[in-house]
Amino acid sequence: MSPGARDPEGKGPRPAGDAEPEGDVPAAGPGRPGRMPEEARALGSPWKTLVGEVPGLTAELERDFRFGQTVFPFGGGYRIGGSVKGGSSTTWRPAEESDYQAYHAWKIREGIPEGPEDIEAFELLAELLASHHVELWNLGHKFAPKMPSEYLPKRSWIYRIALDMLRSLPEEHLQGEHFAALQLGGWGPASAKASAYEKGRVFIYDFALGGAKRTMAGLFLHEMGHAHEAAMGAARLDELAALHAPIAEKNALFGLEFLLDAESRKVYQQFLVTEFAAETYVAYSAAGPALRAHVTGQEDPVLGEAWRKVYDLFRESFAGIEYD
Repeated sequence: MSPGARDPEGKGPRPAGDAEPEGDVPAAGPGRPGRMPEEARALGSPWKTLVGEVPGLTAELERDFRFGQTVFPFGGGYRIGGSVKGGSSTTWRPAEESDYQAYHAWKIREGIPEGPEDIEAFELLAELLASHHVELWNLGHKFAPKMPSEYLPKRSWIYRIALDMLRSLPEEHLQGEHFAALQLGGWGPASAKASAYEKGRVFIYDFALGGAKRTMAGLFLHEMGHAHEAAMGAARLDELAALHAPIAEKNALFGLEFLLDAESRKVYQQFLVTEFAAETYVAYSAAGPALRAHVTGQEDPVLGEAWRKVYDLFRESFAGIEYD
């Protein structure tokens, strides 16, 4: 079923961020097939809770861990907390040993692995970026732009997932002044939270590199989405803004779960077309079936037409690639 078709069974719209059941997923259209790595494709399905599976894990603790909070021994007891909005400021509160055990059990399932070491992934990532004249800033502090990139231990998974996601994007998205540098690590301003995009530079801060795998993948594609929106040009962005207006007004936005819940990510893009562009970039590349289900599930013809045009705009900007 192409994104322009109506649902033949007359189904209503599904909740944003929810993929269709197996066997009922709209297929990609006539474009070239694309596929993100599995860690990114997981964004197309709801973020399954581990409450009830991980001993001691509560809904509150899970929410904290998903937002990058950690638990560690301190002064004969334990503390839970971490960065405030991804900046350098931190806050901590007392915790129990059961919280500590729950955190480490959760991290094994959801957290970014610290090994095994994979120097090849770093070398291939650096090579890919250099071939497109993109600088790699990898030391993770304010002097990173002035220092040569070098392999850092415990970041192998990060290098590999960044490499695999970039390889899955059209080559055009890795070219030009709008994607001129990638920084992995460091601290951003408090307003930047876990990642940022500024003047052709994509920043993935320490906050994102030490949390959930799902969050790292989502934030990476989100910031690449900002690079993409910056490359669109004023006329194309105005076109997208005109389509965004009725979608936002009638709360027909599409939200995926990473760092924040799906509803929060919808609010995040409610008033800014630039955030709508970045979030749709994530959905288009990492959650193609779920996005197509959202498009075809619109019962309001105005919203259906707006979403079909948004999808077509992104398909064109992705050189005809459609993701499964």
